[in-house]
Amino acid sequence: MSGEKMWNSRFVQLFLVEAMLQMGAFLTRPLVSGYAVSLGASVPVAGFLAGLLATSALVIRPISGVVSDYASKKVLLVASSALFCMGAFGCALFRSVPALGICLALQGFAFAFKSTIVVSLVPLIVPHARVGAAVGWMGLAYTAAVAVGPAVGSEVKATWGYAVSFAASGALLAGALVLALQFRVPGGEGDGIRGSMPGCARQRFSLRTYFYLPAAPLALVAGMLMVAQGTTSSFILLASELRGVQAASLYFACYAMATLGARPLAGRASDAWGVRCVTLPMIAVAALGMLLLAAFDSVAGVVIGGICMGIGQGSAYASIQAESVRNVPEAMLGRSANTFFIGPDLGMGLGPIAGGAVLQTWGPSAMFFFNAAMALAALALFEAIYHK
Repeated sequence: MSGEKMWNSRFVQLFLVEAMLQMGAFLTRPLVSGYAVSLGASVPVAGFLAGLLATSALVIRPISGVVSDYASKKVLLVASSALFCMGAFGCALFRSVPALGICLALQGFAFAFKSTIVVSLVPLIVPHARVGAAVGWMGLAYTAAVAVGPAVGSEVKATWGYAVSFAASGALLAGALVLALQFRVPGGEGDGIRGSMPGCARQRFSLRTYFYLPAAPLALVAGMLMVAQGTTSSFILLASELRGVQAASLYFACYAMATLGARPLAGRASDAWGVRCVTLPMIAVAALGMLLLAAFDSVAGVVIGGICMGIGQGSAYASIQAESVRNVPEAMLGRSANTFFIGPDLGMGLGPIAGGAVLQTWGPSAMFFFNAAMALAALALFEAIYHK
């Protein structure tokens, strides 16, 4: 831990690295499918490539957590930043579908390590009593990137083309790499390898070698929340079109603004009053947002639903994520953060599949009721975990 303030020099530097990495990624993430089609890919292949970052991250997660605990966190932060940068410039320079796939896979591997490293570094560089607030602030980098990155990337693409968009992303990611090279991990962990993996030979096939099992229930709760968020983000425009509702894109703006305001407050509240006092009412607010979207096929329903989801899901997710690394032994921080992210990865990947099937079979209202049910199931599961 560095100093007594949350906003110390190391935290500011890590926040800037995360913000630049997230913004660089979201400049081009919505452009991948269109870029693939322009290179001659079929629509199914383009869809596969659009999801390749998340798929690659999920494939490597079983080892990224344990590696981050036994290797230098700075080395891994620098390496993941470099892979992100190489992937973006590779997409700009090598204009073919196979090259695009390779570069996106590199970024997916980098994402798995980056997300684990950033969250596991937070407890090492801020006071123990401010971990929740610090994780909440880190989450704002993602929210701001979602709100701003796609619009900027689309504008660059419309003016100068796909290649320039990926090159601009690469330039931003290169800035993150420079900051990562200058970052110093406190406590001497610093720049080398932390050491061998004690007991690895005895625990080679043990889940505890690769995962931090106490974080698994929290990962499941977060994954259920992300089913609702992923389904809504994927199909809100289509569902609104089927209902004849205009300006459904307001959902994303309202969600982003609400999350920007809610995440830091949620982190501070969880530090002061405990994770349960934040998580339970905020999941209920998220479920209310989904019920409103189910009941009201109007722009007002879209706006209020987006605000409720931003406040509710954003706050609950931030407090649960902070809890996944709170009071965790330093030697297990990487595995704990990594175990947590498996739930959201699965939720974002599988949620739209299930939600899309509900939408196709029973219509938009049924889909939003499905999302509300998933949020309420997450609430019930969290309460059961808390009591146990």
